[in-house]
Amino acid sequence: MKTDPTASTNNSEWSLDLLSHRAANLPAAFNMSGAPGVISFSYGLPDEASFPAAELAQATAEVMRDAPGPALQYGAPDPLLSYLVDFIGRDQGLELTTKNLLVTVGSSQALGLVCQLLVDPGDYVVVEAPTFLGAVRTFLNAEAEVVEVPLDNEGILIEELDQTITDLKAAGKRVKFIYTIPTFQNPTGVTLGLERRKALLAVAKKHQVLVLEDDAYAGLIFEGEVPPWLWTLDQDNLVLHCGTFSKILAAGLRLGWIGGPPELISKIAALKVDGGTSPFAGNIAAQYARDGRLEKHILKLREIYRRKRDRTLAGLERYMPDGARWTSPQGGFFIWLELPERLDTVKMLRDAITAGVNYTPGPACFASRKGKNTIRLAFSHLPVEQIEPGLRILGEVIQRNLTAGA
Repeated sequence: MKTDPTASTNNSEWSLDLLSHRAANLPAAFNMSGAPGVISFSYGLPDEASFPAAELAQATAEVMRDAPGPALQYGAPDPLLSYLVDFIGRDQGLELTTKNLLVTVGSSQALGLVCQLLVDPGDYVVVEAPTFLGAVRTFLNAEAEVVEVPLDNEGILIEELDQTITDLKAAGKRVKFIYTIPTFQNPTGVTLGLERRKALLAVAKKHQVLVLEDDAYAGLIFEGEVPPWLWTLDQDNLVLHCGTFSKILAAGLRLGWIGGPPELISKIAALKVDGGTSPFAGNIAAQYARDGRLEKHILKLREIYRRKRDRTLAGLERYMPDGARWTSPQGGFFIWLELPERLDTVKMLRDAITAGVNYTPGPACFASRKGKNTIRLAFSHLPVEQIEPGLRILGEVIQRNLTAGA
C-alpha cells in the first residue's frame, strides 16, 4: 500500500484532533530572547554578568574529580538537599530533614507538581491580584478556577481573602490552596508584613486550606529586614514552600526545591517520574555553595540589583507623567507602574516596541486580565546604563498616547 508522504506533514487538522482539551487553546510560548535593539523591561531574568562562571567551572572539576558517579547517575542530588537542610536551619531556624525537601526543575516545576497533587478540574485556587503570570498559566493549565484577591502596598488584603474563601465554600466550591509571593512580590515588589503573614496563616487554618508560598527572590534584599517565611511561622503543617537557585546562582542550572510536611513531600516525589532532578547540576551547585560561597555571592547580588532598582526609581521620577504611581520595592526584580486610567498598556505596547522599549502589560499578571493601565517593569536583566534611556523612551511613548487620547 502506497501513501502520500506529504499528507501527514501538510494536513494539520488530524494533529489538532490528537491534542488534549487542555492543550487545544494554549497561548503561544513565552519568547524571552527579545527583539534586537529594543531595551526590554519585560522579563525578570537574572543579570548575566553576575553568574559565577569561573567558580562553577571549578566546582564542576571538583565534582568530576571527587564524585563523578553520583553526579552522572540517576537519582536525587543528595549533597544539595543536605545543603538546603543546613542553610534553612541557619537562616530560618527550622529543624528539617531531607524528607522535608524535594529538588525540582526550578520552582516552576514545583508549582506544577503541587497542582498535580491537589487540583482536580474545577477546583479553586486563590491568588493575589496581580500575581506571577507563569503561576496563573500553570493553574489554568491544571484546569483550576483562579480567584483573585487584591493587594496593597503591604501585601494581600486579609479581610477580603477571608471573605472570598468563605463565599466560595458557602457556594459549595472546593478551595485547594492560597498562592502567595509574600516577599518582593512578582510583579509589584511589595512585601507582606509580619502581622499580615500571621493573619494569612490564621485564615488558612480557619478554612483548612493549604498555602503555597513562592519565595523566588529569597536573599535579594536591598535594605531593612523581611519577616520570617510563612513556612517558618506555620504551626499547623499548612504551608508548602517553593524556592529556587535561578535568581541567586544561575537560571540555566534549572534547580529549585519545595519544602513542607514529609507526608506531602513524599506524595509529590511519587508524582515526579524524571529519575531525579539533574544530579549533575545539583552536585555542582552543592559543591559551589559549600563553605559559605553562595551566601557571599548573594551579598554581591544585593548590591547589583539595588543599584538597578535605584536607577529605575530615579528614571521613573524623572520621566513619568503626572498621575503615574509606582512601588518602591525593598528587594527582588520588579517595580509595578500604574498609569492614568484612560491608557491601555496592551494597545500601547506596539508603539513602545517600535520606539525601542519593551515591557510586560499589567493584564498579563491577572487571571481576569484587568489592570489595563498597569505595567510590570523588570530591572534585573538590563545593563544599568540602559535603564535611564529606556525609561526616557517609555515616558515619551506614554505621553504621546496620553496626548492622542486626550
